Amino acid sequence: MSTTDSDDVLRRIRGLLDQAENTPFPSEAETFSAKAAQLMARHHVDTAMVDRSRRGRHRGDIVEADVELGRGQYVRARLELLGAVARSFDCRLLTSSRPDGRVGHVIGHRSDTDQVALLYTSLLVQATRAAAAEPIPRGHRGVTFRRGFLLGFAERVGVRLADQMREAAEATPASGDRSVALVLADRSAAVDSWVSEHYGRLGRLGAAAPVSAAGLDRGATAGNRADIGGRGVDGSRMALGR
Repeated sequence: MSTTDSDDVLRRIRGLLDQAENTPFPSEAETFSAKAAQLMARHHVDTAMVDRSRRGRHRGDIVEADVELGRGQYVRARLELLGAVARSFDCRLLTSSRPDGRVGHVIGHRSDTDQVALLYTSLLVQATRAAAAEPIPRGHRGVTFRRGFLLGFAERVGVRLADQMREAAEATPASGDRSVALVLADRSAAVDSWVSEHYGRLGRLGAAAPVSAAGLDRGATAGNRADIGGRGVDGSRMALGR
């Protein structure tokens, strides 16, 4: 798969996600998103298999892409959503705090980090709209409820994305003496090695702020409906996003 081919696929995915976000008709949004998700999963697996045939490529195109997460009461929830998407594409997520807010550092193969940014943006739009439209139950604080909602959404979407990627891998034939699972494992290990070499020992974020259990439940329900288709350059301390 050439760079031009990959760019063409990403443009098609971006167009489908844009259509899914902009149409007022839920059935159309689901159709557009399903096609985008199918292309994403296939692109992830196909790129891994092509790179397998080109010795040495597993390490050559690993990049670090920054995603601005801002600040405020819901920044941790946005970080969790970004992490859920990153993991589904075998990327790693680090995070740091800057004067203008928190930043997520997505590390992985370039084709995967590009897709993470696209899908995260689309899902964040969906999650934010769903949280704003969800009535706050009597006796619940708005902040803790919506924070729980967004976290529940992120967790459920992560499970669905993992299932979808697994199905795409299982539908792809092996290449030579290597199964798809082993090729993807090698690719993931290369990302881990890159992170270890560039950052060494990492810290961890502290405990998350309190959330509403009702918010978590309703967020998970919304995440189950989300349109995914199918089944420190500045020297600041880095932390492993979780």
